[in-house]
Amino acid sequence: MSDRTPETHDTSPEAPQNDAIDQSRRRLTGAALGVSAVFTLASRPVWASQCSISGMVSGNLSAPKGAACAGCTPGYWSKCQHLDSWAATGYSPNDSFNTVFGVTQYINLRTNQPYTLLQVLGMQGNGNCTPDKVQPNCNAKPNGPAIGNMGCDPVSVNLGFHAVAALLNSAHPDVNFGYTPGELTELFRNNLHRAAELKDSLAMLNERGCPLN
Repeated sequence: MSDRTPETHDTSPEAPQNDAIDQSRRRLTGAALGVSAVFTLASRPVWASQCSISGMVSGNLSAPKGAACAGCTPGYWSKCQHLDSWAATGYSPNDSFNTVFGVTQYINLRTNQPYTLLQVLGMQGNGNCTPDKVQPNCNAKPNGPAIGNMGCDPVSVNLGFHAVAALLNSAHPDVNFGYTPGELTELFRNNLHRAAELKDSLAMLNERGCPLN
């Protein structure tokens, strides 16, 4: 007779959430981050938040508590029918990206005016720059985009696109994002020299599932 105790399987409700979080952590430690230690904040201990980049990479999620980590995509935040979700963040689509993030690069060289947060949400892909693109009429197409594709980003492809979504996620009280707006903008400024990796990391955070309607 064997003295071994029969194996048991974890069937608790937390098991699926643990599996999903483990998958997210593996994705974050892969090609998106490169060197994950770069994407930390001096003011935040490694274990401070299970939903921050450092928290997810550290393995801090073996026994997560509270709401699951979440993030809404740039596509969500740029739709006409979701503009009302901006109100809970304290930010306006017309706020200056440069002012909010504390940078200078996001400026329309034709007009010498800084781009708004909503305009930067329209800087998608490698297309030709169209900095004077007129915003679509949300009254005419309430389910459409609030901003058309304005083309290239002045720093790196899709960087600002994901940075604006990350900012709004960090500021919304119903999104368990892992960063405050101040921490998110600091993270952005500190890692512009690794813009492509920063964009990939922000994209990962923004694609963890949107809890908003």
